[in-house]
Formats: sequence, structure tokens, C-alpha cells
Amino acid sequence: MTEGWLTKELKGRHVLMVLCGFFGVMFIVNGIFVYFALATFSGGDTSNPYRKGLHYNEMLAADERQAERGWRTVVAYDGKARELRMSLLDKAAEPLSGLRVAVMLSRPATSKDDHHLRLKEVSQGVYAADVDLAPGIWVIAMASRKADEGRDSAFRLKQRLYIPDHP
Repeated sequence: MTEGWLTKELKGRHVLMVLCGFFGVMFIVNGIFVYFALATFSGGDTSNPYRKGLHYNEMLAADERQAERGWRTVVAYDGKARELRMSLLDKAAEPLSGLRVAVMLSRPATSKDDHHLRLKEVSQGVYAADVDLAPGIWVIAMASRKADEGRDSAFRLKQRLYIPDHP
């Protein structure tokens, strides 16, 4: 009969070593998961979520007003020229001129690469700004309004933009 670790009998020290090994591995793996979770997550998705929740009905009414306007946008990024362009069209597909357009570009999972831009009107209904964006997914949050209108009349857009690897 061969002699091995558990061939004769299971003793208390064997059980203690198995339990210590099992829980030791669990603590190490959980520690690694906690480290990466805290190191990569920047926090909440929105600032002031409580206050925004209190004004949720007002936000829904603003969304309805925006839908009634029927404005549409076309977003494009030219990697060679390093330029972000947005075309804004009204309900009748006519270009919208004379707007103030502010854009925040961010990554979906971090705030390290955030860019705050003011787009200038380069032609009728087309707004642009120079920005160097790395390849990958970007989130565009845009707010635009006519210069003579208040904040309640702002047109808001939030969408994702994929930038392919540069050739």
C-alpha cells in the first residue's frame, strides 16, 4: 500500500491546511477584484442624481418639448483633420443657424479623457471644433440653443460615437 497524504486517515491538521488554503485563495482573489473595481470605477454616472430625481417630471416635460421641435443632428468626426462636425436640422430638414452649441466628449467608463468644447458655426447649420480623439467609443453630450432663448429651450443630445483606428 502506498503512503500518501490522505491514504491513512484524515487528521485535524489536514483539514486546517485545506481550509486555510481555500480561504487564502478566496481572500487573494477577492482582494484583486476589489482593487480593480476601486481603481477603474470613477463613481456615479451623473452628477447630483438626487436633485435630478426631484426634477424628473420637469425633465420629462423638457423632453416632450424637444420632441415637438423635431430637430435632428448628424455627427461626424474626421480623424485626419481632427475635427468634430455636427449638422443641426429642423423639422423641415432646413439647417439651423445662429445656435450656441456646447459639447462634452467622454469615455463611457472613465472621466480621464473628457473634452469640453464650444462648436463654432462653419457654414449654415454646420458646427465644428478641432479635437484630437483617440480610437474607440466616445459619448457625446450636446446642448444647443438659440442665442436669444433661455435655458429651458435647449436642445440636448446624448449619443455614442465610434472612432476607428487611424490608418
